[in-house]
Amino acid sequence: MSERSVIHSGGNMLRSRSRWVVGLAGTAVIASSAPTQAAPTPVGSYVLRVAPEHGPATTYRLRCDPDGGTIAAVSEACDQLESANGEVRRIPARQGACTMEYSPVRVTADGTWRGEPRHFARTYPNRCSAMNETGGMLFR
Repeated sequence: MSERSVIHSGGNMLRSRSRWVVGLAGTAVIASSAPTQAAPTPVGSYVLRVAPEHGPATTYRLRCDPDGGTIAAVSEACDQLESANGEVRRIPARQGACTMEYSPVRVTADGTWRGEPRHFARTYPNRCSAMNETGGMLFR
């Protein structure tokens, strides 16, 4: 193999690499200039807290439309809030029996519904009562 053929084949390799790098750079420019989709603003967004008189508090998050969050029944809770215009106090109580146990629990819901601030806070004799009185979905 002559010195000339080594240079020539090396030149082709260099040109191939250059094309590859230019191609990648072009792709990066196109990708970075593409418009990004903003996440949709939820209709409702809440921080829910369950604080027993004795023991640690638990905090949950809830978003409605699009539904999401860390509570067990996201869609059902959002349906209840939708029917109550985002007001926890307007959610009808769920029928159900609770024990007569006295173990106070304070529940709070802070957030927004259709851009309006919402706040709910109430202390119940026990967690079962808190769940039933607030419709059974928010503070499970």
